Amino acid sequence: MAAGCGGSAATTGAPAPPRAQSFGPAGQPDGPVTGDPGPAGPVSPAAATLSGPPPADPARTALATVRAYFTEINTASREGRVADVSLTAMPGCQTCMLDVGVTRGFHDQGGHADVDPLAVGPVVMDPPGERTATARATVAIRAVRLLDAAGNTVRTYPAQPARAATATLVLSTAGWRIQNVLYTTGPS
Repeated sequence: MAAGCGGSAATTGAPAPPRAQSFGPAGQPDGPVTGDPGPAGPVSPAAATLSGPPPADPARTALATVRAYFTEINTASREGRVADVSLTAMPGCQTCMLDVGVTRGFHDQGGHADVDPLAVGPVVMDPPGERTATARATVAIRAVRLLDAAGNTVRTYPAQPARAATATLVLSTAGWRIQNVLYTTGPS
């Protein structure tokens, strides 16, 4: 796992960073309790305020970006299409392209997943900076049956244990975008 930055602030006893903030189902700050992404289904980019001028509440908008990203991966998998994460991820996000690659694999086999393949735990946002934000969640991969158009099982994929996911976001001219997702073994 990557180490943090060093420098004089770390050696001079800089104050502790602010506590992470998360948002509940109504979008209100929960304090230290995590926001449950819930079974919201597809999130439209317009509804998630993913573009336009910098948002009045950057943490809420960054959180919506992360939720929309995972929703798109799951929805595309169930629909048998290649995920389009252009409204939630930067073009150079390598891990994002791997996640999209899974949906491409389902599509190329002519099938769709029988369930959402990613079980995403509550997303916790660290207090965002002016141009960057960090979100953390636990992501497990469910057991998936790849079904053809007639509903026949083409292939099965086993479940995989939960992994900690840390998403780094940047504020672009189009809004918050995921720059990278780091998956590590074990829950966050």
